[in-house]
Amino acid sequence: KVMLIITGIGKVNAALSVAVMLSKFEFKHIINVGLAGATKGYTIGDKVVIKDASYGDFDVTVGSFGYEFGQVPNMPNPFLSDYDLQKRAVFSLGAYEDSLYTQDKFVTKKDLKHNGVYDMEGAAIYQVAHVYQTKIISVKLISDIIDSDTQLEDFNHFEKTSAIILKEMLLSVL
Repeated sequence: KVMLIITGIGKVNAALSVAVMLSKFEFKHIINVGLAGATKGYTIGDKVVIKDASYGDFDVTVGSFGYEFGQVPNMPNPFLSDYDLQKRAVFSLGAYEDSLYTQDKFVTKKDLKHNGVYDMEGAAIYQVAHVYQTKIISVKLISDIIDSDTQLEDFNHFEKTSAIILKEMLLSVL
């Protein structure tokens, strides 16, 4: 049995949607599928299986708290994908593996702390999965290259044409 949840855009929408579902039903695992931007080195249409996720805009590194950039207090950093699910997804999709950084903004400048994949929901879904002790994997389809001259046009075009690819990706992972 599979349940499809469309969370909406942003960390709060994603976390709320997944938390509500996990509070009502028991799941063996979560498969998060969606679009993401990426730093140079990727091309539009690349498939990336996420090995770990953290926040790209969460910062409580000041003082002597002892937290890393991207780490929510009392949470791991990064959140890890389930290893077995990750390897099966890489094999079934012939995909790359990389880290995911989640921010509540559409990243358009190369002023980032890390190279990799960026979205607006992933780490929040991983955090909820961690709290509910549910295995998780995330597969991202690269929709735009951060800081390219045509980034916004590329995203707008790809967002409109990617539904079939995302569906095929999900079915391959399942």
